[in-house]
Amino acid sequence: NAQCPVGYDRDHHQIELGFGAATFDCAREALQNWQIFKNLWLHLCNPEIPLELGATLIMEVKHLGFYSLIADRVVYIIDDSRAFGFAYGTLTAHAEQGEERFLIEWLEDDRVIFSLFAFSKPRHPLAILGKPIVRWLQQQGSSMYLQALKRAVHESLKGL
Repeated sequence: NAQCPVGYDRDHHQIELGFGAATFDCAREALQNWQIFKNLWLHLCNPEIPLELGATLIMEVKHLGFYSLIADRVVYIIDDSRAFGFAYGTLTAHAEQGEERFLIEWLEDDRVIFSLFAFSKPRHPLAILGKPIVRWLQQQGSSMYLQALKRAVHESLKGL
């Protein structure tokens, strides 16, 4: 179970992707290829970067009518026969301070689930002042990540 430091907001969301090895393998490949960043308001500026410890992801975020560039660093990777994922932490120029973990699990009942666990707190003065809006944006972003991976997995499974 993921831990949340004291003083941080906590988010945990999950979605069922399907069943079995093929679903798990497709989900793993989609996550490794950054498919979670293929959504309406987030663009990964360096999609060629491999998923590895220490990788810095540069993202362009469209929100509230303007664009921001943010950077996050991969802080750990989970990689075994029935679980795959990674977490990134925000870097100092980010408006928030925290981590997000993306995890695919192939459960004993054969279901494959994708979960997002995050903890954060505002760092920038505007994020502090606009915390209710920031929290709403975080919830919307979580939903987009989940749906983007589910869409990628279903498209991949159609091709099998």
